[in-house]
Formats: sequence, C-alpha cells, structure tokens
Amino acid sequence: MAWDKVIDVGELMENQKLGRFQLLVAALGFLIFFIDGLDNSAVPVSAPAILNALHVPRSALGITFGAGSVGSLVGSVLFGYIADHWGRRRAILASVLAYATATFCSAFAPSLTVLTALRFVTGLGVAGVVPITIALLTETAPKAYRAQFVMVTLIGIAAGNGAAGLVGATLLPGLGFPAVFLTCGGFGLVVGIALVFVLPESLRYLAVAAPEALELRRIVGRIAPDLDFAGARFTLAQAPRPAVALKELFAGERRVSTPLLWTGYFAEAITFYTLISWMVVFLTSAGLDERTAALAFSYASAGGICAVLAMSRILDRAGPPALVASALAGLFFVLAMGLPDLPHVALVALAVLAVAFCTGTHNSLNGTVGLYYPTALRGKGVGYATGMGRLGLSIGPPATGFLLAIQLPLSEVLASVAAPYVVVAVACGMLGRVYQRRLKTGANIEESVTASRPSQPAAPALDPR
Repeated sequence: MAWDKVIDVGELMENQKLGRFQLLVAALGFLIFFIDGLDNSAVPVSAPAILNALHVPRSALGITFGAGSVGSLVGSVLFGYIADHWGRRRAILASVLAYATATFCSAFAPSLTVLTALRFVTGLGVAGVVPITIALLTETAPKAYRAQFVMVTLIGIAAGNGAAGLVGATLLPGLGFPAVFLTCGGFGLVVGIALVFVLPESLRYLAVAAPEALELRRIVGRIAPDLDFAGARFTLAQAPRPAVALKELFAGERRVSTPLLWTGYFAEAITFYTLISWMVVFLTSAGLDERTAALAFSYASAGGICAVLAMSRILDRAGPPALVASALAGLFFVLAMGLPDLPHVALVALAVLAVAFCTGTHNSLNGTVGLYYPTALRGKGVGYATGMGRLGLSIGPPATGFLLAIQLPLSEVLASVAAPYVVVAVACGMLGRVYQRRLKTGANIEESVTASRPSQPAAPALDPR
C-alpha cells in the first residue's frame, strides 16, 4: 500500500495539549495505583486479626510478608516481558487481575500456608503494575506534563494504603480479616474488569508493534480530532540504543555514586517496607486495639502523601542533601515509637510522623537516582539500584518476624528496624557531595558515559520519548 504521508507518533504526542484522553489515562493510572495500595495493604492492616484467627506465631507472618517480596522479584521480570511483547494494556490488566483475585481468595484461606501462597501471587501482580503503568503514563502525557502525570498518579498508592486502614478499622472488630480481603479484593476485581473496557493501549507501543492497527487510528482520532490522517502511515522515530557495558556504571564519578546508591536503596528498603508491613502489629503490641491501629495506619498513609508533596518541592531547591534530613527524622520517630508508657494519642502521632518521613525518603530516593546517570545509562542504573531495594524488601519483614518470635522488647525491635536509616543518611550525604561537586565543576553528566573510554566515539543518547 502506498502512503501519502508519515506521522511520527512521538512528535504528535509531545506537541499535543492536555486533553480529555490524557486526563482519562491519568485518572485510570491513579485508580490502578489506588487498587495496588488497597490490596497490598490488606495483609498488614489485618495482621493482628490473622494471627489470632489462625493461631499462628508472629514469626510465621514474617514468612508471609517474605512471600510477597519474592513474588515481586519474579513479577517484575514476568510482567516486564509481557509488556514488551504483548503490550502495556495486557500487562496492566493481567497484573491488576492477578493481585485482586489473590486478595479476594485470601478471605477463604484455611491456613497461613495458603495465605502465604496467595501473598506470593499478590506480589507478582503488584510488582508488575507499577512500572508498566508508569510507562503507559509517560508514553501518553504531553512532554510538558510527563513528570506531573507520574508524581500525581503515584499518590494513588498511598491513598489506597489509607483506604485499607479505614476498611480494616470498620470491618475487623465485627467481621474479622476475611471481610477486609473480600472488600479490598472485590473492589479490585470490579475495577480490573472495568479496565478491560476502558484502558487504552500505549500509542507509542502500537506505533512500533502494530502501526497499521485500527486501534492506533482510533486513539489518534481522539487525541487530535482535527488531524487529517487519511492515507497516513504512523511511525515512531527512535534513536539507536547503544550497548552499554555494566562496567560503565562504575566509571568516573559513578565508581562512588553507584555503590552508594545500591547501599542506600538496600538499607532504605529494609526499614521502609518493614515499617509498612509490621506497623499495625507494632501498634497493637504497644497497647492499641486493632481498630485504632488500623486507623493509625490510615492516618500514616495520609501523612505519607503530604510528605511526598512537600519533599518534591524541597528537592527542587535543596537537591539530594535533603534526603539526609528526612532519613534522620524518620529514624528518630521510629525509635520514639518504642518509648515506654506512651499515651495512645502520642503513639499514633509518632507512627504517623515515622511513616510520613520514611515515605518521603523512599519516594525522594526514587526521584533522585536518575540524577547520577546519563541518558544512555539511566535505565540500567535505575534498574540495578531498584533491584537492590527489592533485595532489602525480601529481607527486612521476615527478619523482623524472627525478632518478634524470640520476644525481643518492642523498643529493641524498632531500633533494629530504624538502624538501616543511619546507613541511608550517610549514603545520601555522600551522594549529595558528589552531586554538589558536579554542579561546582560544571561537569556534564551526559558526557561522562565515555569518560573511561576516550578513544571511542560518544554513545548516542536514548530517545527520551
């Protein structure tokens, strides 16, 4: 077939104004993240009720948390493959339906073994949905709104965590943990089924994988109704992607920044995910009833949203050194939760502040890692760093279950949970020095990829689209 003209989908998307289609995708992204937070928090919120109902020691629940972590390691690979070979839409739908179904079925789990297996499946889906939905949002947003699309919609995770706390506070006292799983999982299934009918495919993906698809033309018609694309061929201009050796992650200033990032991610994940997973158990161990502890979890999630919004502004002004202050504040408030004979109001306030500052640190670390890598290395650099975080995720919650099993005092358990943030603060402080040194010298991060190979031509940068 002869084509009259060629339309570059990437250029078309970047030059579009913010319209109904983009806002629809952003709203769906927020809803997907909301379900992610809602279903993923069902176990932490219900933890004390699960222990009582199934008559199992607290250490056993650590294995359940660990199963979700292992599932996330597998899911990040599995659903990444699905997204690249069968599309963003199918991968997101599979992820949402996987963890929503597993959460719903958890209501009928006769034993902790079955619940642990279902938690593994939940981890599979949760790990897949976040990066792929971010990819869909990034590939849909106009260039001027790309960062805002991701930052605003990611708040949906914390909102889902907070909603899970409210569901637990409402249902746990009278109906027990099955009602929490039925509500969270059931809502996720309803949303997942609705997404089948309303979630669009990435236009950029279609331009590469199926440039003649009718769906691509239909979406273009929605985005640019005034565009005459009769007889047009759609394409996506992409710069060639260089093969970059792993050793480049340790070239130049990266011989310092990469080990620091890996260390920071690993240590931060141990504290953050352990705190989120065991928070309700910590609070009930300190004397709160299940309903109040679940409400505190909800308040803490709301505090996390406020911290993320505040840190996003502070980071723009202060840069990476701001993470040192947030990490130290998180460390202080986690330790303070272990003080003896705290009034319940003070305990809830400390829990909210601990989660808020730890959430701010967690999201800010994710927001700054890309500053230390040039475009050609950024995907690999961020991928390895977040992989270290997943390793910390798989270690922290189970290890804390062991500490609780040997009946270590709560103050000592919390000290163990908080301790890795000392490493985080030190690593972030040193990373801040690397960043400030580059600003003072005027070094170009994009040129540093070939610093260790001066005899070779500069590698072409990845297409940011």
